[in-house]
Amino acid sequence: MSFISLSLLAGLFAYLSPTNALTAPSPATSACSVLTSSLGAKKVASSRLSLEYISSKQDYWNARQSSYKPTCVIYPEAAEDVSVALKAINAAGTRFAIKAGGHNTNDFFSSVDDGVLIDLGYMTAKSYDESTTLATYEPGNRWGDLYNFYQPYGRTVMGGRLNGVGSGLALGGGLSYLSPQYGMACDSFRELEVVLPSGEIVTASNTSNPDLFLGLRGGGGNAYGVVTKYTVQSRPAGKFFAGNIVYLFQHTDAVVDAVRDFTLYNLDPKASVMATYETLTTPDLNLNLDEVIILFVVYDGEDPGTAFANFTSIPNLVDTSSLRTYPQVTDMPVPLLAQLTRADNIFRMGVHHIETDTYKTALKNWRAWASANKGQYTYTSFNLYPVAKSLTDASKAQGGNALQMPDGPWLWSNYVLSTPPDLLNVTYEKVQASFRDMVAATPMATDLPLFLNEAAKDQNALATFSTYSELQKIKRKYDPDGFFETKTGGWSFA
Repeated sequence: MSFISLSLLAGLFAYLSPTNALTAPSPATSACSVLTSSLGAKKVASSRLSLEYISSKQDYWNARQSSYKPTCVIYPEAAEDVSVALKAINAAGTRFAIKAGGHNTNDFFSSVDDGVLIDLGYMTAKSYDESTTLATYEPGNRWGDLYNFYQPYGRTVMGGRLNGVGSGLALGGGLSYLSPQYGMACDSFRELEVVLPSGEIVTASNTSNPDLFLGLRGGGGNAYGVVTKYTVQSRPAGKFFAGNIVYLFQHTDAVVDAVRDFTLYNLDPKASVMATYETLTTPDLNLNLDEVIILFVVYDGEDPGTAFANFTSIPNLVDTSSLRTYPQVTDMPVPLLAQLTRADNIFRMGVHHIETDTYKTALKNWRAWASANKGQYTYTSFNLYPVAKSLTDASKAQGGNALQMPDGPWLWSNYVLSTPPDLLNVTYEKVQASFRDMVAATPMATDLPLFLNEAAKDQNALATFSTYSELQKIKRKYDPDGFFETKTGGWSFA
């Protein structure tokens, strides 16, 4: 090839390059360049080959979120870094996402394509004040980190039931094994450090920006700002009687009836249960080997008495209940397996009055769908979460939250669908639509709120809150230009 030809090719390559003077850099590229200069190269990963970038991109429970490619990843170490990042992102007009634990399954709630990803994973400070029993922690912690840290003090914090989930869960409400005693995780908030869409750093509490504080207590984390520090009321944590009871599906009716009776009649707020019906895609051959019921029982104390008698009286395959610390409760073998099921995962939610049989209809419809769609998924589950009156009373005693939960008892139902990787989306889109339609066609209560943490975006969970119009006003006040509304994913306030 001649020198002239090589020169022409080099010129053509330079012309097509994004760095060519005739081609304006994308908004994301501009923001990343500014942030590299202002925060320093150690806090910005722009190379898709860097180990930090790869780790941030891959660490999602819903593996589909890993298909999106941020232009750069920012690793703030303090609220001031988040403020600098939001100002640069806003000025450039690029899309962005905030990532804590990466457990939310909805597209772009914590992931971004051609934009800036703000990964809070370096913000892991935590402390405990013995004089006030208040705990303080940053958003990069996962619940296991926090439970282990506070355990030597004989304390714990209200958070997720699985130790690998990120602390951002509390902003969506947060259901804990201790919720029947103390309410939702967000009810234990006492003060939040928040970076607003404008970049201003403020405090949200009952006395400082109380409207913002209400919105962040269960109204989601991608709407009003970025929480960079939590101050919460810790709770005592000694020994717990806890474990998993495993049943064959032939006991489906007996277990669901026991869940109903526990929800209606249990008066001991130290007792907590969660029932999960699980199905694999493998052919059942009429042997029921592809289906199993797993019950989670947790009692805050060493002797549950008869709290779980309705469950232990049902014939079971195994009962792992024993005395455990709280970190061990959230690290039981069965929950641990749930954290390892990284795939194309999606959540959907239902909600039911306990006096009706709609939760039984939901279970029946889900099981029929799972049987009819063998081979289209790898795993699916249907889960029942009792909402006790003691839980809603505890929430109200602490000022309530964005859900302003109606009096219990009632039930949340959760649906999980895991599908194999499908880069062309052919099977994925079909099975997701079928699963969505099954859940949507199942009767549920229209006067109870959906659980924000595990709802799909198209379910518009915020609109089921009695405070929805108030939350819309809070949203407009703290994000008047619609920056978060248009530039990052999250719940709709339209």
